[in-house]
Amino acid sequence: MKKLVLLVLCLALVCMSVLACAEKTTIRITWWGEVSANDAEMQMIEKFNAEHDDIEVIADVVPGDGYGDRLLTSFSSGDGYDIFASGEGDFYKWVGVNMPLSMNEFIAKDTEWVNEMNTALYNFGNIGGEQYYFVRDYNPLCLFYNKDVFDKYGVEYPTADWTWDDAIAAAKKMTVKDEKGNYECFGFNAQSWEYAALTYFTSKGLDIVNEDCTAVEGYLNSPEMAAALQEYVNFSIGEDRISPDAADQDTFGSASAMLINGKLAMTISGAWDKATFENSGCNYGTAVVPGNHANYLCASAFAVSKNCKNPAAAWEVIKALSGSECAALRAQYTAALPTSDALLEEMKANYGEANMGILESLNYAVQPAGLRGKIGNPAVGAFRTAFERLQFADGTVEEILEDAVAEVAEKMAE
Repeated sequence: MKKLVLLVLCLALVCMSVLACAEKTTIRITWWGEVSANDAEMQMIEKFNAEHDDIEVIADVVPGDGYGDRLLTSFSSGDGYDIFASGEGDFYKWVGVNMPLSMNEFIAKDTEWVNEMNTALYNFGNIGGEQYYFVRDYNPLCLFYNKDVFDKYGVEYPTADWTWDDAIAAAKKMTVKDEKGNYECFGFNAQSWEYAALTYFTSKGLDIVNEDCTAVEGYLNSPEMAAALQEYVNFSIGEDRISPDAADQDTFGSASAMLINGKLAMTISGAWDKATFENSGCNYGTAVVPGNHANYLCASAFAVSKNCKNPAAAWEVIKALSGSECAALRAQYTAALPTSDALLEEMKANYGEANMGILESLNYAVQPAGLRGKIGNPAVGAFRTAFERLQFADGTVEEILEDAVAEVAEKMAE
């Protein structure tokens, strides 16, 4: 009889367990990169799962290469992920294909939820009045420089008073060849990454779109933009170049490696390079970019998929991943700045003198053109094409920029 009772109890427990599992909602989430022991999202997901009997979050972290294509394929299948990460450059793209779900309804109904995010960053994820995205990390762009290189060639460190003329004059002094005519050091990195290039133009008071991001005519192809673009490209062309070209980087390595090894004096980058420079022991510093200091703000965010079958559960997950607790973990384990103003103030005390230029750059950060309106992404894409063509001398800068304007018009007409 006792055996029978025990058997019945065991069966009851098994049934209860099965029912509990059946009632649990699964939320699948994806982002790009590599998972480490210090991954803030994974730690937060583990904590969330432990605290919730009704929701289980399953993460699928995939390589960055091909991430967007994989995401679109997954979404097109009608199933895919419930929550996905996106870089700010693709915010409009995903909205354009009706991929993210607006969270306005959940925000309005959740009277207990308190937004702990900086207002500007929160609004970063709002497109057309709909809150589609919740920023997970962000970085302004600033000027990184090797102090030892500056000291070696007797050049004063960058200051907030620097114009671009000052920066280029300094770069020329630190672009040095050996007795055989081989470059020992370059003064500046005029990289082809469009955000760094566009930061250069923005800090000179130029833009590729008009103020309300509805037109490129007279901006992307303005005489001032043409002159500045040609100047920027020329920095890395010829025997008098002050910036490494592709062949130079094949020889010396990436820009960060070159700066660490004393082969490069200055480069525009974000706080993601902070840990690399710190861990290398490089004697580096940071400063706001010259000119008016305006710089492109880089960000990534989470969004709920329109195909999500349980958006209410996804909303609970989004809240956890965009809250101050997860932001604190990111600040502790990664180079990303916290999305909370309170946490950012706490960080400043221990951020290090060498990194103050990163924090100062936040005061001058601007939305990338791709986030300002529908024409933004086509404009950035056309600029990228124009930059590549100019590097290969595929026409005059005026012709190339006229073609870029036509490319935008074609894209907008599709």
